[in-house]
Amino acid sequence: MHQPLSYADVRLNYDPAAPQQRFRDAGLEAAFEQPSALLPTVPPWPADAVPQPIALSPAPHPTDDLTRFKGYDAVIVTWTAAEAAALATLMTPAHPVSSWYEYRHNIAAYIPLVTGHNAPFNENTEEMARYYHTLALYFPCTIGNAKVLLVKSGLHLAYDGPATPVKKLMAEIAAAVQPKIFITTGTGGGIGSDVLLGDVIAGGIVRFDCTTQFKDEPWAKAAFHASPLSKAAIDAITPGLLSLNASRIPGARAVPKVWNAPGNAIVTTDCFAFDDSTDYYKLQGLGQVCEMGDAMVASALQGISGLTWHAVRNASDPQIANPNNNIKAADEQAAQIYAKYGGLTTAASVITSWAIVHAATKSAPLDLPSDSKPEVQTFKLGRLAPDPVLPHNSEPAVTHHQLKTL
Repeated sequence: MHQPLSYADVRLNYDPAAPQQRFRDAGLEAAFEQPSALLPTVPPWPADAVPQPIALSPAPHPTDDLTRFKGYDAVIVTWTAAEAAALATLMTPAHPVSSWYEYRHNIAAYIPLVTGHNAPFNENTEEMARYYHTLALYFPCTIGNAKVLLVKSGLHLAYDGPATPVKKLMAEIAAAVQPKIFITTGTGGGIGSDVLLGDVIAGGIVRFDCTTQFKDEPWAKAAFHASPLSKAAIDAITPGLLSLNASRIPGARAVPKVWNAPGNAIVTTDCFAFDDSTDYYKLQGLGQVCEMGDAMVASALQGISGLTWHAVRNASDPQIANPNNNIKAADEQAAQIYAKYGGLTTAASVITSWAIVHAATKSAPLDLPSDSKPEVQTFKLGRLAPDPVLPHNSEPAVTHHQLKTL
């Protein structure tokens, strides 16, 4: 007899690299697939910018802080098990997330802050033991001349309770590493019928749309500027890099669209919302994709001078057709799509994140000692007016082909 399937659990914790038994017991279709069918293929990286993992010897203790990485060029943060598995597949080959280092520095300060009943941080079952009282998993790598710290967050806005400890964690990581580039990236639900499975959203706005547990907070509808993608970054996101994994995704474009216009937006919700044809969660008109974290990262990074900050999301499930007005069935359909294709769609957002870092640092000399601080172009973060609402298709994406003619 199948166990009840939690679709929120699927989206956050299902690991395509090593499917947990509880998902098989619940009959999740993707849990019976081979990992190779669910994880991306390494694209043809340029020879001078192939991501290379940096294995540390001896391995850091979980209670160590992150100051050994002070001066790294970039931090890339991701959130779900599927996102992290895909990130590791492309950025730290031969070092899967199961071998990434655990981060529990100053854990006593976080334990009383994480009060959410379903928070992975408080989950001490055998399948979730590695995440119990773990703030993050991390692994360093290089991208050409750049030093990069990859992070899989163990905290989550929608799960952890009213103290929003993830904001504290993001500020702590930024303060310890002092990168010039900070990227939050991962999967999300496409908003609108024109955002297809596998598309990438890296526009100029991130905004909260809190309608449940944080609806009465003063920041519940706050919006922030993200740093714009440079022309060099857009040029680096080539069809040759994007198309390899897109060809494995039914319904995806042959070359995923990169929604990077200034008005394109990522919407941070405080629950597992998604777009359907009935607009059940009232997301249409707010942006191109919804997720649960990026606007809180923006809030955490406010006031840090000289920091370039980007939010990069891939549409891991599209707008769901809901002709019978059955939101539960639509939720199940979205989760099944996520489980099958979340790892593959993440390839495009990893490639976009790679391009941002490579374009900003390719002329800087690589110096592995941690006190190196290469100069990169910076962008001043700014908070937007509290209630801008833009049509989801009001500003078309600028493609790398168009940018070449500007």
